[in-house]
Amino acid sequence: MASHSAEVPRYIPFKTLRVSGVELGGLLLLGLLGLGAALLLGDHHHARLWHAVHFNWLFWSSVAVGMVVFGLVLHMTNSRWSWSVRRFAMAGSAFLPVSFVLYFVMWLGYEHYFEHWLHADPHDAVIAAKRAWLSVPGMFVRDTLAITVLYGLALWFAYHALRPDLYGARDSGLYRWMTRGWRGDAAVEAARSRRIMNPIAPITAILFALLWGLIAIDQAMTMLPHWFSTMFPVTFLVSTFHSALAMTAIVAVVVRKREGLEPYVTERQFHDLGKLIFAYAVFWMYVNWSQYVVIWYGLLPHEQEYFVQRFSAPFGAVTELMVGCVFVIPFFFLLSKPPKKVPAFLAFVSAIIVVGHWLERFLITIPSVWPAEEAHHLPLGVTEVGIALAFGSLFFLACALFLKTFPILPSPAALAAVPQPFVTVP
Repeated sequence: MASHSAEVPRYIPFKTLRVSGVELGGLLLLGLLGLGAALLLGDHHHARLWHAVHFNWLFWSSVAVGMVVFGLVLHMTNSRWSWSVRRFAMAGSAFLPVSFVLYFVMWLGYEHYFEHWLHADPHDAVIAAKRAWLSVPGMFVRDTLAITVLYGLALWFAYHALRPDLYGARDSGLYRWMTRGWRGDAAVEAARSRRIMNPIAPITAILFALLWGLIAIDQAMTMLPHWFSTMFPVTFLVSTFHSALAMTAIVAVVVRKREGLEPYVTERQFHDLGKLIFAYAVFWMYVNWSQYVVIWYGLLPHEQEYFVQRFSAPFGAVTELMVGCVFVIPFFFLLSKPPKKVPAFLAFVSAIIVVGHWLERFLITIPSVWPAEEAHHLPLGVTEVGIALAFGSLFFLACALFLKTFPILPSPAALAAVPQPFVTVP
């Protein structure tokens, strides 16, 4: 990737996404249709509607926060190869306020997610030992604080990433608000923003691992309170980052073609992005296998329960499909160099990966609360897909508004503030 680091053009245009109100309205209408289908046509038996809201919140929020984390990782590593794709990753920040609001909606159905420990046998020694942690008020407070801190830092980082490119670029109240207190020319502001972003990025990255791992434990692992795994938060975080890489590739391919960004977002950027997507597909399989093999080898009843549920009817086939989407297909399709350099093909594989991670969020939650007597019926249909359309339309609407409002490509001043990579001369 270092060989691509200096390939930045001298002239970078100020470009935003050209999207009409009709197209934005179409996205919103699609979401409303999905929500309507889930409410009117879906099967609400066993509180499936709330379960669908729960795992879709976990999925779409993970994609959004993972995209911002990808952007700040690129900042920390001074990766000049990614100069033209960073804003696509930062588009995920636009969904974070939506996710924050939907978080409180999602909590309205808490009785359906945590039924195993809310109404547990008072003589259950395992749950009694965890009672200090398994408390609805305590869980709500700590999870609310977690996403408030994490989302706040992510938005703070996005603000300073955008600020140097906005002063005088457009007669907009938002631009004037974001550039208030302008201290000099663009180069001075870019250098100042970078100094502020430098500590924000590693702090946010560390807190992402801690706080989003906490969300994984509270919102997914505790749904099966007798089961535990120290690897579970790790698998959740890797899934978050991998789905974010795939979504960044999809957004980049779509916007590149629509806005004619081929001179700036080149095959080399897609090649590097494809390598990351491929690497994390392998890494995802590695951490999940590490979790599984220890439990399989130990043969402990409570630890096996999680996998027995997901490998048995009616979820076994979904588990196989999910592994195929997240690992098998990306491994073979992106193993060689040429496919990674074809934007449409990379977007196609990335879309399969995104679907796979959506199924993964379904699998880490729903089997934990699905009654054993309903093993003949798979709870995956109009309800789950309709809620996914509702969440997805809000996600893509937020990303579209972000790219419509802010420049897709960073300014030369912002790029000049990035330290030049060291070059070894033989």
